[in-house]
Amino acid sequence: MAISHMEECISEVRMWLCNNQLKLNDDKTDFLMLIPPSTRQKHIQLPVLSVGSSLITPSSESRNLGVVFDQGMTFHDHISKTVSTGFFYLRSIALAKKYLPAEALATLVHAFVSARIDSCSSILYGLPKYEINRLQKLLNQAARLLTHTGKYDQITPILRKLHWLPVHQRIQFKILTLAHKVVYETSPLYLRLPKHQQSLFALRSSSAPLLERKRAKKRSAGDRAFSVAAPSLWNALPVAIRSTGDLHAFQRLIKTILFRNAFS
Repeated sequence: MAISHMEECISEVRMWLCNNQLKLNDDKTDFLMLIPPSTRQKHIQLPVLSVGSSLITPSSESRNLGVVFDQGMTFHDHISKTVSTGFFYLRSIALAKKYLPAEALATLVHAFVSARIDSCSSILYGLPKYEINRLQKLLNQAARLLTHTGKYDQITPILRKLHWLPVHQRIQFKILTLAHKVVYETSPLYLRLPKHQQSLFALRSSSAPLLERKRAKKRSAGDRAFSVAAPSLWNALPVAIRSTGDLHAFQRLIKTILFRNAFS
């Protein structure tokens, strides 16, 4: 049933492209099936997607908006690609750092490393600690390069000096930013989440709405969903922060809280 719906959708897209003098490359179409670990061990017959004159079989991984998705949503390959590319740029920047002023060096590190770590980072919420630590090592090396610090020096004082959040807190920062946009209705429609029913009495918390938390069917993967993670993080914030309507002011406040939690 799902395959037939996909084929109908792709057919409509092909028709729209043709009407606008564009072309869909049938043989370059890629699709991914999300398979639970228990099912992945079994030999199941995977469906084939018919796109025009081409028959497309499921891929083991697929790229979308720069993110590498895999069948188990582990993002292991995506993190590997991010770390590999990040260290490549760090080595290139290190070769030229003696010719660069401090401001230019910081700009390069942010543009090629820290921005790459933060890109679409909200999808990494709930991953095992060892996966997040791989990104943390990249961020630590970027901090050492920026501050001309040796590899045997403690990294915590360096991150605190730069006022950089660790990767785990950076992921939470991204989700809370999206949650703020949801609550104050500045997010895209597909991100909208139901709000918790407010009390009929005038309370101080009435200006700081809560998000309704959905119960995940699968604890390991379901708790990573935005509809579950965002309400959990948002509802745990103090009322004074949740009631901050200005996005930039809200980001400053939550960064202070996350920074304190990371280094206290």
